[in-house]
Amino acid sequence: MIRGRIRRWAAWASSAIIALVLVTGCERAPEATAIAFVGATGSAQPRVTQGPDGGLVLSWLEPAGRERVLKFSRYDAGAFGAPTEVARSEQMFVNWADFPSVTPITESLWFAHWLERREGSAAYDIATVTSRDGGVSWTASEQMNEDDAVAEHGFVSVFSWDEQISAFWLDGRELANWSFDNPDALLGTSLRLARYGPDGAAMSREIVDDMVCDCCQPDVAMTREGPIVAYRDRTAEEIRDVVVRRWLDGGWAPPLNLGKEGWFIEGCPVNGPALAARGADVAAVWFTAAENRPRVRFARSADAGSSFPVVVDVDTNGAYGQPGIVLDDDGRAVLSWWRRAEAGGIELMARAYDRDGSPGREIVVARESVGQPIDVPQLAAFDGAYLVAWTTFDADGSVRLARLDL
Repeated sequence: MIRGRIRRWAAWASSAIIALVLVTGCERAPEATAIAFVGATGSAQPRVTQGPDGGLVLSWLEPAGRERVLKFSRYDAGAFGAPTEVARSEQMFVNWADFPSVTPITESLWFAHWLERREGSAAYDIATVTSRDGGVSWTASEQMNEDDAVAEHGFVSVFSWDEQISAFWLDGRELANWSFDNPDALLGTSLRLARYGPDGAAMSREIVDDMVCDCCQPDVAMTREGPIVAYRDRTAEEIRDVVVRRWLDGGWAPPLNLGKEGWFIEGCPVNGPALAARGADVAAVWFTAAENRPRVRFARSADAGSSFPVVVDVDTNGAYGQPGIVLDDDGRAVLSWWRRAEAGGIELMARAYDRDGSPGREIVVARESVGQPIDVPQLAAFDGAYLVAWTTFDADGSVRLARLDL
């Protein structure tokens, strides 16, 4: 996997400026309102997950001397509660695009993961722990990837499947077989799936796709017919379009190319898709720069992901991607993404699309003075509104939270 975009926090701290943009009108309440973050200064890599009851769980990494600490907080009664520590390690691998998670599977069964650098090597593995009391206590860590290859393993998407722990991840073990004796061998990162029992022990592992884009986060959603996964594929010709695959008749259906852009790029853009589903409704958002035209694109399905008949260009004005998406009960899709700001720096954007495809107004959630995105914002629905979480790199660089009222 290619990690050329990893950034040191301190390099940006002196130059980044954050501003929540509160858009008001004569009859309109503020659309983006700051929410207090309960973690320490220097916290980063937020992820938002939701339990079976819809409750929000915010997780992040924060520094503690030579260690990094994985913590989480539950949203309750209009605010996030006191943080709970899951794990800490001097070997915890920190990467702005590949971040840990804490995921409720049922009310009592929770699952968490982070990346652990292997001692004396550039390789790292996926560490996992399980809780059977709703995140109060955690088991000893296990390794999701069962190999010992000197390779990179990460970009994990955890989800509940029949109230069992399941997780997709990107696995680079085949890249460890490259050698100067056979430099033209086409070796790639694979998309893999693991399923676990309630004790946190892996019951099965499988390869879903043996060659995908190396550093683009996959996403998964649950339809009424089963799970559907979106990821950036990779062909032998270096076409890296976003595809979806759904669980069908006990196996994974062939990849369905969402936009058919034919993006030729000889390297990973570090820009994965986002996916949401409710019943038979599925919505996807992704980034492409095919034909040197950077765009954020959106498509939806009414048949559990069997087809996505209409693709919409959400943003062609300096789009950077790193998108997020949620679907409301009424079928409205809300999207988030980064784009270049006209005055310099970047803007975190949000926009809603009704079920019939009608777009709402664009909303500027935040502005950063950095030249390109160095964060993957998180988006979730809650309390009749939407939560956005991201990392800012101002003098008090930390996780930021905002509530969107649309």
